[in-house]
Amino acid sequence: MALRSALAALGLALLAVATPHPAVAAPATRSFGRTADPLEGVKTSIRLKNFAAAQADLQRLADAGNADAQYLLAVFYLNGLGGPRDPDKAKVWLEKSATQGDAHAAFSLASLYADSDPPDPQATERWLTRARQLGFAPPARNAAKSPLTADSVLIPATRISDSAVKREALWLAAEQGDMASLEALASAPLVAENDEFGRGALARAAEAGHAPALALLLKRGAPVDPADQYGMTPLMLAARAGSLESVDVLLASHANINAVDHKGNTVLMHAAAGGKVAVVERLLSGGAAVAARNVQDWSALDFAEIGGAREAAARLREKGAVALKRSSASSEVALTSVQRAGQGRDLYAGWPDLAVAAARKAPEMLQSLLAHGADPDGVTPQGTPVLSVAVSSGPPATVETLLGAGAHAQHADKRGNSPLLTATRDGREDMVAVLLAHGVSADGSPADPEPPLVAAAKRGQASILGALIAAHAHLEVRDANGSSALMLLAQRSDGADMMRHLLEAGAATETADKAGRTALWYAARAGRAENARVLLEKGADAGHADESGLTPLAAACSAGATATADLLLAKGVHLEARTSHGDTALLLAASAGSRELVDRLLAHHANQDAQNEFGDTALIIASRNGNDALVQSLLKAGASTRLRNKDHLSAADVAAARSFSAIADLLKSA
Repeated sequence: MALRSALAALGLALLAVATPHPAVAAPATRSFGRTADPLEGVKTSIRLKNFAAAQADLQRLADAGNADAQYLLAVFYLNGLGGPRDPDKAKVWLEKSATQGDAHAAFSLASLYADSDPPDPQATERWLTRARQLGFAPPARNAAKSPLTADSVLIPATRISDSAVKREALWLAAEQGDMASLEALASAPLVAENDEFGRGALARAAEAGHAPALALLLKRGAPVDPADQYGMTPLMLAARAGSLESVDVLLASHANINAVDHKGNTVLMHAAAGGKVAVVERLLSGGAAVAARNVQDWSALDFAEIGGAREAAARLREKGAVALKRSSASSEVALTSVQRAGQGRDLYAGWPDLAVAAARKAPEMLQSLLAHGADPDGVTPQGTPVLSVAVSSGPPATVETLLGAGAHAQHADKRGNSPLLTATRDGREDMVAVLLAHGVSADGSPADPEPPLVAAAKRGQASILGALIAAHAHLEVRDANGSSALMLLAQRSDGADMMRHLLEAGAATETADKAGRTALWYAARAGRAENARVLLEKGADAGHADESGLTPLAAACSAGATATADLLLAKGVHLEARTSHGDTALLLAASAGSRELVDRLLAHHANQDAQNEFGDTALIIASRNGNDALVQSLLKAGASTRLRNKDHLSAADVAAARSFSAIADLLKSA
């Protein structure tokens, strides 16, 4: 359901971009060279769920200074639509958008700072004040609660009119326990609506363990026992999540304590799988049946024992629950077939016996089946090879046995994943070691969606990365975006040591992706000073610009990354290098609102009066953003107050247009 949450947040963000707040005064804007809606292509890609294309277009527009694109790009990072969730990058782009006068971005920034650990009350109040200055009226704040919730403030719930967006917003609020939004959105028709999987707001609140949200939704008319397409009810979801408060709320509304899903799993079984003894005890005291068994003949006790929930298992035994007998084969007769459940009840229907044995971690049966002619290259009806089943479910010994019996490690599942890629993505260092020891190529299969080395780098799996390098994996392999392992590691906070390992093995520093960006560029943009240091020590070109002309220094300045910029400045990089839009490092640092970076660049004799293609100077940008400290630094360095941009506006003009009267007066008197 994480993607649906992200889509809901994105829908709200698009609505915020499309519907400016009526109280926001229209500032002076550039009118030349702009299409009616530069985001239309982005919106089309989002509707088609082509997030890679949408993010690429957003990145291009955001780099060009489009405030709406910067805001939406932040939403992508905040919700993990284009990759792992990255609140730090979201914050960078929200600040860029907010400093250009986007009220929603300012309000969302306040929310992020309020929700940070620990909270930053000064930054929260600063951006709330800025949002109000820009005309945004945030919802009333309850001092007794967290002031803001970062993911749910893209637009106030009371302003949503589109029915589809309102439904998505309700589901998002239910997942997050956002009571203010739920109060505004939870109407009787909406609380009864479900998605294509059969889940609605009540199921989402139950799975997330938000008891107050459940109580509100039930009060507004949500059915208490709606089953999704798998037969799972909200009570099952709450029980599995281990939320005693949520279970109590649902039972108080007469939820069926003995409901059964399509696989025969009861509420008690889900609670046992969750492992919370308090939830198991509550269900037992409420009359949950302990004798029930699912399609695989498992009881609640089986789930507790397999999950290592000892206390829960003890309570179930006290109530008479019985588990399957799991003693090793006591018969001298070889096991040559899997005992199946009755017709219509077999979870492994159609699976080869060997695949079932691999999934069930039954080594004696596995060996017996192979000895009696079972095919080690068999596949399940879902297209998963037996070896891949073992890699995902079994111990390394099972994989050893299958490889020894002749299983082909290049056979992929239906998604194209080889067993090595599957093991890498799952973080199974032991499985990777077994596969490589049996001569499996460290590059995986040609059909793999991404090379195992890239997958290990994306996930920061140092041990697996080391094993693949030792097994002579090609170091310059790429993913679909042209990113290498070195580029991906350059963006990680824990990437330095893994980068050193790659570089010592011969990885090239100057390899570029489809946008012309190198590992150093990515380290600079992510503000990873240590990673940048590693690359520079290995001779990385500090002046290598991407296709838009953005150098590593410019990338660091646009991200407000002072420590990384210092490293690059020490290398004597060209300060006046221009992007395709004419921006210099100083202009980008001013856009990022970083006085520290601007002071550094001025100390290195950057041109304080450089103008981009729009005619903006650093002083005009700082004045437009209301950054009085930055304005003072630039004036002290001799920045001209007379220069005008292509809209014929001076720094004083843009400050006055944004109601920054103190800055306007300072500029007029300079």
